[in-house]
Amino acid sequence: MNTRELAQRLLEEGCRPSMFAIGSRGAASDAFCLVRDGEEWRVFYTERGQDSPPVHVSRDEAQACDFFFRHLTAMRHDHLVGFFRGEGAAEALRDRLREAGVPSWSDRIPYGGPDDPRHRVFVAGKVLFAARVLLGRVPVVDATHGSPAPTTSRKPEVCSESDA
Repeated sequence: MNTRELAQRLLEEGCRPSMFAIGSRGAASDAFCLVRDGEEWRVFYTERGQDSPPVHVSRDEAQACDFFFRHLTAMRHDHLVGFFRGEGAAEALRDRLREAGVPSWSDRIPYGGPDDPRHRVFVAGKVLFAARVLLGRVPVVDATHGSPAPTTSRKPEVCSESDA
């Protein structure tokens, strides 16, 4: 597999695009990267512009892509499918997902402070595709709330040798 095929395969596995960058670190943060450095392919984690030491180095693109694929698909990739002011709306979404056989979980965050909570509903990995079929566009949000920052629609950065 090469870097272009890798990006597509990761998306097909339900990996969150914000968790990886291929070919160039670009603006990636809190993500794993696969980049070519001279004759070597390096896999490393980057956060806030600081690159960690490589977790894998290879002279072979296919070997580096295989490692990167296995490394990323071994992680859980959470996808936001619901974002609500009220707990009832989040529970109704979870019930709908459960009835369709789609596993999910939820949490509560102090969005605008402790007296202004939001209730989020998540699915993991490929289950996102079943949630999209059931719900259409995700995340589902309160009509009065507006939408949260997108978490599942970013396209991964992929830079091929011809792009460089």
